[in-house]
Amino acid sequence: MRKKLGLTQAELAKLANVSQSLIAKIESGKIVPNYAKTKRIFDTLESLGKAEQRKAADIMSRRVMSVKEKDSIIKAAKLMEKHAFSQLPVIKNGKSVGVVTEHAIIESMQAGLDLKSAKVKDIMEESLPVVAPNTSFSTLACLLEHEQALLVAKKGKIVGIITKSDLLKAVV
Repeated sequence: MRKKLGLTQAELAKLANVSQSLIAKIESGKIVPNYAKTKRIFDTLESLGKAEQRKAADIMSRRVMSVKEKDSIIKAAKLMEKHAFSQLPVIKNGKSVGVVTEHAIIESMQAGLDLKSAKVKDIMEESLPVVAPNTSFSTLACLLEHEQALLVAKKGKIVGIITKSDLLKAVV
């Protein structure tokens, strides 16, 4: 099951809160673990197996908060603070054209940008990657290793967003 899920012994051990050497000994048949550790390992594998079957449409948040290029940075910051988001997609004509992040706002402040008059277009970064609703859990997990979030689009229209916390919720 571990190999089918694409996990290393160390990754499974960390997720199940057991040692990597225990996993290696179990797999080589050198040890029979106690019930509690066996249950922990199998519960972890089972939850990952269920998560693996899930697709982007199952995991995504359907309510996508966004801003426009012409919106003020203050508006974006207030929206992020109100909803506890660390980034917001920038949408133009229904398409993603960029993203504004907490990091970009803080860097702009440190660089001396007047946030009261600055617009989102002045600090936005490249757009978030867009995936299809049927994108697999494993693909989403790989993409989120390098990205802050993913947008989900159906027929060119943004229908959802997936963050790392959404992925964790799917596993738990």
